Amino acid sequence: MTDFVDKGKLLRVAECSVEKVKRDRFEQVPKDAGNRGMIPGMLSGAFGKRENGRYMDASLWDNEDSHQRYADKELPALIKESG
Repeated sequence: MTDFVDKGKLLRVAECSVEKVKRDRFEQVPKDAGNRGMIPGMLSGAFGKRENGRYMDASLWDNEDSHQRYADKELPALIKESG
């Protein structure tokens, strides 16, 4: 486990608040993305549901540039897809 974590250079953690009518789709998008394969540079990710439409999302990245590419190119599409 330590070797894996040591490879990570950036840990991204986000807290999201999602309207009730959009929660089902919001929860499905990370599953779909995972089924398509890992995003380049992402070493691992975790997604958790909290109370009242609040979610936590964490991802471990090999470097800051990989995360920035994801934030600029792939994240906007995932946000749009999730509504």
